[in-house]
Amino acid sequence: MSIRLLEHMRDELIATGIVQNTPEFCRSWLGRSEGYIRVLRYHNTEPSVETLSICASKLGYYAARLAASDQPEHQVWAKRLSDLQALCNGAIAKQSEEVWRAPERMAV
Repeated sequence: MSIRLLEHMRDELIATGIVQNTPEFCRSWLGRSEGYIRVLRYHNTEPSVETLSICASKLGYYAARLAASDQPEHQVWAKRLSDLQALCNGAIAKQSEEVWRAPERMAV
């Protein structure tokens, strides 16, 4: 699920012109190497909570900056970035819950 989330965010940012391609998205928005998504797919693994947190933080930062603008188009962009941030936060919460719900960590 989270790889698809990263691809969705990448596609949204490319469609709006914020990033030009996957390597730029990986470097600038995930804080990872340009082949990060490809490596995740190859190893059939999920992005780390750290990676999702970095992306969520950056999305939130720019959403807040745009929301403070008087220009209507900036308000639209702020909403899009805020929606993407919410998706990241949902993925972070899901992965975090999977960790604490692991049988060896449950305090029953």
